[in-house]
Amino acid sequence: MLTAGAEPATRAAAGSDQVELVASREGFRPKTLNARKGETLRLVLRTADVEHCFALDALRIEKRILPGRTTSVDLTPDRVGSFPFHCCLEPGNEALRGRLVVSE
Repeated sequence: MLTAGAEPATRAAAGSDQVELVASREGFRPKTLNARKGETLRLVLRTADVEHCFALDALRIEKRILPGRTTSVDLTPDRVGSFPFHCCLEPGNEALRGRLVVSE
């Protein structure tokens, strides 16, 4: 089961979870994503202002987030741990950092 901070998650399809992740100059919402090892997580990425990027280096994921469009990315964590994500377009902006927490 997926939880995303205090925001509710919605079921996407059987065996997978979906959560919307919004990037803005103020940061990512939610900042923490929780997932389970071996379960598919679909992120629906969008921006609240200008172009951003979602980068999760530990899983080799990098996606552009364009205004007025949504971008989806499916990931299936294969190990337990805490993995940082960030906006690769604004590497110095500490607000544009978050964390994927994967449990058993």
